[in-house]
Amino acid sequence: MRSWLSPASLKWLCGHIFLVLVGMLIMTTEGQKLLGVAVGLSLGSSLLATGIAGKVLYLYVRSTDTLQDKLKILSDTGITSVFQHRSIRIKEEYDHRLRNATRIDLIGYGLSAFREDYAQEFEAWSGRADVRVLVIDPDFPAKQCSLADIRDVEENRPTGEIRREVERFEAELAGLASLDRTRFQCRRVRTIPAINLLRIDDEIFWGPYLMAEQSRNTPTLLVRRGGFLFDVLARHFEATWNSSAPPTARLGDHD
Repeated sequence: MRSWLSPASLKWLCGHIFLVLVGMLIMTTEGQKLLGVAVGLSLGSSLLATGIAGKVLYLYVRSTDTLQDKLKILSDTGITSVFQHRSIRIKEEYDHRLRNATRIDLIGYGLSAFREDYAQEFEAWSGRADVRVLVIDPDFPAKQCSLADIRDVEENRPTGEIRREVERFEAELAGLASLDRTRFQCRRVRTIPAINLLRIDDEIFWGPYLMAEQSRNTPTLLVRRGGFLFDVLARHFEATWNSSAPPTARLGDHD
């Protein structure tokens, strides 16, 4: 980012401030007596206008470069949009992207809203897309004290609600006879989910988990391929997927 306290910038600004001050001085009564009314007014107003124009130009260039710097930051990160919420509140953002998606990756706790909104489309997705879903293992690290139950408390929800959502999600998949299970896979995460993530082809929706807030009420950022955040998040998903538990027995045994 350009420094606005550089010697060249300071010389430009101070020089035009000086012109403004000299112009104002010449236009005073004493200045007009010294140079004459006509010359004093003409010369003073010219210097004053030049000084003001230089200061305005300085501020304009500064604001333009600052805007360019901010746009460059957004371009480097790949952030294209920020939403106040996620899930059903921005469902239309998902819908048109999922319509023709060929790659879908998803990380969440119980994914109840996602299941409710899109379960009827899972079979169709598996016919044209590679889908990988990660839900929290409700028995990790121990059934009596699981991360899922702890998150229920953090979201001010009844203990055991996330567990039931995971079981419903897996049961929904088990009941889909036409689901291509080689292309639509679901695993249980045995780590602390750091973020909620939904990748649809070359874009990723992601956002944090916050204390005392259900996931659907937290902010979501959208990033595109080409920015460094997309690569960071894609690697995060791959590492999480590779360290997750294989599909449950009832999913693999379904005929």
